Amino acid sequence: MLYNFSTDNVRYAKAAQLLYALYKSRDTSSPMNGVETWNRVEAYCKGACKKSRTTSEFVTKFKEMGKVGAIKPKYMANPEHKAHRLVMPDGTVLESDSIREFNAEILQDDEVRKTIETDYCLIVFLVRERIEREKAIATASEEEEENEED
Repeated sequence: MLYNFSTDNVRYAKAAQLLYALYKSRDTSSPMNGVETWNRVEAYCKGACKKSRTTSEFVTKFKEMGKVGAIKPKYMANPEHKAHRLVMPDGTVLESDSIREFNAEILQDDEVRKTIETDYCLIVFLVRERIEREKAIATASEEEEENEED
């Protein structure tokens, strides 16, 4: 499991992380909210890939199509990292839970766009599976809290 996705393939995990962040950062008025959510996500993946050559261009096109504002850094963070690192200009390394992880290298890796283009069905499926797992964990936590209160 990489980036909290059910895959050991780094390319798939990076592509899923980017798509996850785009989806989770969507606006309330996004067409990705509603009945046809995942059909739209797949369509936006295909459309944005056709209109882009780089991963950064893909993100720009996907954001336009899906009405996504700024990507929220918390959704780009690798959940496997407990503390995040920040390298200062002088080479000093800071490590803290309060440092946000942006994973900008994913946006610079043009293989991510190619992976989404060729394997968008799998990438969307990985994202959906992670979201369902997170919902199940949240529900279980809420039930535990309710049982503790009784």
